[in-house]
Amino acid sequence: MTPTRPGTLVALVLGFGTLAYLLAVVAYGDLPRLPRYAPVSVVLLAVLEVAMAKVVRDRLLHRSRRGARPLHPMQVARAAVLAKASSAGGAVLLGVYTGLLAWTLPRRDVLAASREDALVAGLSALACLGLVAAALLLEGACRRPDRDDLESAP
Repeated sequence: MTPTRPGTLVALVLGFGTLAYLLAVVAYGDLPRLPRYAPVSVVLLAVLEVAMAKVVRDRLLHRSRRGARPLHPMQVARAAVLAKASSAGGAVLLGVYTGLLAWTLPRRDVLAASREDALVAGLSALACLGLVAAALLLEGACRRPDRDDLESAP
């Protein structure tokens, strides 16, 4: 499995951002309102992935608490797959929310619905950016440590 390329994530953000903006231009009045608590689930997933990154990194560097079992290679592989999927999914959602934010923000004084949608889209975009960062951190933690890292571990 190859590491996630930043260019791929940028392309996803730009592509889906453009699609979401065009969808808002054509059919904003027919779209459902953005759920108020949309960013909460993304933030929870990002926090979970940051915690997983710490556990995986510590266990791979043998810095875990005494008596903790080492990680099975399949556990590390599953965490890496979760990280890759979360970075791609977070980039797609970041693009969608950014596209919707770009359309609703200038119209927040004209349309009552766009005022709340702009706030939700902005917070959701920030949460998705955090998810992408957390996923890349987890993916980096799943890589095999270098010999220098192993020698310097306590």
